[in-house]
This record gives sequence, structure tokens and C-alpha cells, in this order.
Amino acid sequence: MVLSRDRSASIQHIAKAAGVSRTTLARYFATRELLIAALVGRVLGEALSVLDAAGLEEDPVDVAFTALAKHYRAIGQVWGLGYGLGYSWLHLVELVPGMDAAVDKIEQRLQAFFERGQVQGVFRQDLPAQWLVGALQGLAETTSDLIADEAMGARQGADFLLAMFLNGASARAGLAR
Repeated sequence: MVLSRDRSASIQHIAKAAGVSRTTLARYFATRELLIAALVGRVLGEALSVLDAAGLEEDPVDVAFTALAKHYRAIGQVWGLGYGLGYSWLHLVELVPGMDAAVDKIEQRLQAFFERGQVQGVFRQDLPAQWLVGALQGLAETTSDLIADEAMGARQGADFLLAMFLNGASARAGLAR
């Protein structure tokens, strides 16, 4: 996405990268802000779809986490929205009605999933589930950035995220002393 590489990209530049004319893009999005709002809505919708497809509430925790890791990009994009698009989080909240509620829903579902995993002994119980949510978010965003910067291949992304997260959050790992 051109905006992730150049936050100040003009509508003309964005249209060119999308393979459409500026006029065509303007028919759908009269302003940059409307385009940004649509992008944010799409990112949030994709993230919620990933959570649904991963089976966070019903599938075995290890199976659901592997499914979640395969879609790291959708999770990482949620927390890279403001930075990646060149807007403050508060400005995005003004542009996109309901954004805060959608992000809260994503975080609550992830936290409940990690809490379930802690009860089942899959994830460490000595860390708050909210920390595990933050660690997943950060690793998902970092994985996406490493791939975008060509420091890692796209096929390595899910394995990288799983290895980095589970080696530090596994109930078997315990605290480093």
C-alpha cells in the first residue's frame, strides 16, 4: 500500500499505485480523509474476520493461535493505522465513527482468548493477558514491517511470529532468571 511507504502521498500518487485515474478515485473518495476512513474500516473489518475465522472462542487454543498467526498482517495493521497513515490515533477516531468500539472489540476478544489459553496452560499465567495482546500486536506489526522492508520473506511471517511469541509466552518457558 502506497500510504504505508509514503504517508504524504497525494491522491494522484495513490490513484496511480492503485492503477486507476485520479478522477476514478475521486468518484469513490472525494477527499483524502474519506479514503483514509474507508481504509481504516476495511482494516478493522479484516481483523474482525480473521478473529472469527481463527475460532478463538471454540477451537483448541493452539489451533486457533496458529490460525491467527497465519493472518498476522490483518492484526498488525490495526495497531499500525495511525502511524502507517500519518494520522494521530485521535484524528482517526474523529474520521472513523465507531473505530474505538471496533478496536476495543478486537482487544477484548484477543484478551479473552489469551485468558482461556492461560487457564488451559498454553500461555504463561504470570503475565497479564493484556500484555500478551500487546505482544501479539507488536509482533504482528513488526512481522509486516520486516516483510515490507524485504528483511524477511512473506512465507516466513507466520512461523516467525509463532516462534517469537511462543518462545517467550509458553507456559513451559517460565521466567528468565
